[in-house]
Amino acid sequence: MKTKIKIDQAKCTKPEECRKCLQACPPAIFMIYSPEKYSNDPKEWKVDVIFTDLCTKCYECINVCPKDAIEIR
Repeated sequence: MKTKIKIDQAKCTKPEECRKCLQACPPAIFMIYSPEKYSNDPKEWKVDVIFTDLCTKCYECINVCPKDAIEIR
């Protein structure tokens, strides 16, 4: 069964300051991006999963997330 990872964007409000999931993830499956194509404003940044297939289900991202914004199934 394929791993599903969901980031609750309503809870993950300041990824430009936090970045804990990015730092804790051994295979580096997350990235920070701006939904606005050419925006450099960190207040618009979002965290998303780009390499779901590399997830080892170590749950380190969940353990370090201070907002409980990550769900893995």
